[in-house]
Amino acid sequence: MCGCVAGLATAGAGPADKAAPDPTPALLGSITWVDGSPEFGGISGLSLADDGRTFLAVSDAGLLLQARLERDADGVLMAVNLLAASRFKDNFGRPAEGFQSDAEAIRAAPDGSLLVAFEGYARVARFTPPDMMPAPLHDWDRFRDLWGNQGMEALATDDAGQILTILEEPQPDGAYRTLAYGGGKSWSEGANLPSDGQFSATDADFGPDGRLYVLERSFSVLWGYQTRISAYARDGGAFAPPQILLLTGWGEWGDFEGMDVWTNPQGRTVATLVADNNFLTLSPTTIAEFDLSARTGLSGDE
Repeated sequence: MCGCVAGLATAGAGPADKAAPDPTPALLGSITWVDGSPEFGGISGLSLADDGRTFLAVSDAGLLLQARLERDADGVLMAVNLLAASRFKDNFGRPAEGFQSDAEAIRAAPDGSLLVAFEGYARVARFTPPDMMPAPLHDWDRFRDLWGNQGMEALATDDAGQILTILEEPQPDGAYRTLAYGGGKSWSEGANLPSDGQFSATDADFGPDGRLYVLERSFSVLWGYQTRISAYARDGGAFAPPQILLLTGWGEWGDFEGMDVWTNPQGRTVATLVADNNFLTLSPTTIAEFDLSARTGLSGDE
């Protein structure tokens, strides 16, 4: 989802210093994903395979994309190739369009199925491609209060199979609201994620260290986008205050909305990000990778 609404709130308070602040993890590489299809764009979620090459992505137009990253001998990104594209179906078996189509996040479940969170008609559904018919994880109107364009933006699953979705906009106290899946069609309020209220959540992933990594965005009409990655350790049934691992300079990158945190062959903790071009011709669909190891303490050099 475009961060333009947030931008209206921050436009009058442009940053005094546009230089990239600390922390600044090493950029491992970046590429631009180009495809001639008129429906290409609006990439909002990313799930990377363990090999760091094949991945699945979802778009605001209701598409599931399968693609492959080409890397050099050192693992640096070189190119991306689209392998297949399929359209999600709605609850009646029709192609998901309009209000039903805004897929925002994707995660692979332990059983091999795919979990997808949608905005607009807010929902989380399970898919088992090539069957694109959803298996709903809740009653059709369970999240009616979230219908619209600022709802379920992030989705994460841990090693135990726990499913957690994070709402895009922070609450009045600055914290992010989460919803936890309890099996069947049961959902409950999850633990809040402490934050400063200055960013919006765009994706999340449980990393190799078990922490919850949250991709965040801020937008200014004057300065463009700023990206942040915050990591949350579990503290009993709650989450501890975040450690900020990445904070980019204003306008340095586009609208990063999808993230996967993984361990590369060198043992480094890597965040692979994809930018939503919001279907704007002049806005690139960027894939970038950052080495978070120096900030996480997880390093293949140790």
